[in-house]
Amino acid sequence: MATALRITVLLPCLLVGVLTASAVRADTRGDITAVLDYYAEIWNEGDLDALRGYYHEDFRLITASGVRTAKERLEDVDAVAAAGTDRGELSHSSVEILELGDKHALAYGRLNLKFKDGSSIDGWFSTVFVSTPFGWKALVTHN
Repeated sequence: MATALRITVLLPCLLVGVLTASAVRADTRGDITAVLDYYAEIWNEGDLDALRGYYHEDFRLITASGVRTAKERLEDVDAVAAAGTDRGELSHSSVEILELGDKHALAYGRLNLKFKDGSSIDGWFSTVFVSTPFGWKALVTHN
């Protein structure tokens, strides 16, 4: 009888905990997917001012040629835009998102930049996002 009472009391608590955890993961996944979709949209539109809102102030971009700060990354993007160079049309695919605690998440997947001349760049990316009062911001990207 005592065991049946414990099950009756504890099972609903466990189910609420599992359902709540799943909802948080779904929200995180949906939010970060939306951020990545929005980033591709504003990249493709050339909205450099909106791009600034994507990056956390402590952002770092890690590439084969080194590490760039948010300021340096934005200067690079501004220079390409000022030169009128084709930045390519950005898209993401095969994106996976993993929570890294309550305020951080990792997104990784494929990225593609398709240029007007028909060439393209395909590769993998990984980005650690941090939750802020202003939404999820990119903290570290490796590509």
